[in-house]
Amino acid sequence: MIRLQWNGLRDGHRVLVHDETDRDLPLIPGRVAMVQTEAGSNDVAVRLSPGTGASRVVRPGRLAVHLDVLDPDEDCWRCAIGAVASARG
Repeated sequence: MIRLQWNGLRDGHRVLVHDETDRDLPLIPGRVAMVQTEAGSNDVAVRLSPGTGASRVVRPGRLAVHLDVLDPDEDCWRCAIGAVASARG
């Protein structure tokens, strides 16, 4: 996510976060739980809501986060890895 979008996030905004605990880096839906304004990039916490299991709060890096409506023109190496893994099936 570009810094302008990242710094524009507010509590309750819906996002998708790459789960870095899974080697396939799947996207997990979440909602912004906290934004702390900082010089440069804000500090953001996201409550992840996976389809199974309990929710958890993480502080992802901005490059691991997408707006909930994915931008097809956005370059993301994590998404590219996921596409390759899916193709291998």
